[in-house]
Amino acid sequence: MYSPALSFRWMRDDNKRAVRALARRTFPMLGNVLFSPPQHTLVAERDGQVVGAVVLELFMLPGGRQGGVMFWLMTDPEVRGSGVGGELIEAGLRFFEEHGCQEVFACVEGFNTSSSNLFAARGFSILSLGEQLRRYGLVGTLALWLKMHRFGGDVGHFLWARPKSTSPDSPALQWLVSVLASTLVFALAGWRGGSLEGFDPAVVLGSTLAILALFGLREAAMRLAARSQGLSVRYRAWESAFPLSVGIALTLGVFFPTPGSVYPRSGAWRYQDLVPKLGPTAFAGASAVLVFTWAAWALMRFDMPPPEIAVWVRAAYVAGLSLALLDVLLPFSPFVSYSGRRVWDWNHLAWGVLAVAAAGLFLVR
Repeated sequence: MYSPALSFRWMRDDNKRAVRALARRTFPMLGNVLFSPPQHTLVAERDGQVVGAVVLELFMLPGGRQGGVMFWLMTDPEVRGSGVGGELIEAGLRFFEEHGCQEVFACVEGFNTSSSNLFAARGFSILSLGEQLRRYGLVGTLALWLKMHRFGGDVGHFLWARPKSTSPDSPALQWLVSVLASTLVFALAGWRGGSLEGFDPAVVLGSTLAILALFGLREAAMRLAARSQGLSVRYRAWESAFPLSVGIALTLGVFFPTPGSVYPRSGAWRYQDLVPKLGPTAFAGASAVLVFTWAAWALMRFDMPPPEIAVWVRAAYVAGLSLALLDVLLPFSPFVSYSGRRVWDWNHLAWGVLAVAAAGLFLVR
């Protein structure tokens, strides 16, 4: 079948409406409301129609090196699977090469395999926080995050870079750092909101144990469920969500948990193909959160814990309640990286069961 060739050019003023319409068809409502196409938007046309677009930006890396960033990669749903997205990326890479860029970056949600597979096939890989710090140092990493708007709470989005990472990261270290950072955020939220009694040793220990147990049970349940289905997974932290979590804790006194999640180990995989396994895996993790939180509620409700550990149980309940909200009840943008979305995409009834159990926690408070 004949397929007209694509042409690429910079967006003109008379294309802005078409690009905005394309964004509305491509991204969730919250995302496309925030999108306003800048002049440095590269558009792909076929038969005079805009069928794809990507925003390209240049910036300076530490040491005076030239870098490039790809934002808002979008293709018309009617042409997906025809190679438009890949050709857009390649056109962007040619632009960056012409401008002497030594490294190119993109930010992709962890389960958005339609985009991540395109980048992986063109020499990109995920950079862990440790790799970012090794490459650019603390100041350079913060500058890179600022350029890529990573302080805006892109929960579950990962930094992809070309050339790819040359050293393996440590999922176990990522998990440990995530737990420690979450413990600090939880304590800040408790101090600011008054739900915890200051920073005395009992509170600090109780907060640490609560987060450790909550996150540990959640991941253990997901790993067991994945293993039972023959799915090999690994943990990835959501490092860019921590600035948002800290900001919410300090301004609102609310704990916004960012536990990270497990992802298939395979370098190339398709989300739709693995939903039948990712759904039960997420269901197991969310169920563990609910069992943990209901158990803490029962202990408090019936005055079962000894006075010396009552503050620990209270911390466990507050942490579990916060995670139950995000991990179950909000399966839409910007919370699509939490377990609820995986369960929803797999089985609406299973999500409904979890939602009833999670909603009950808020009704019996």
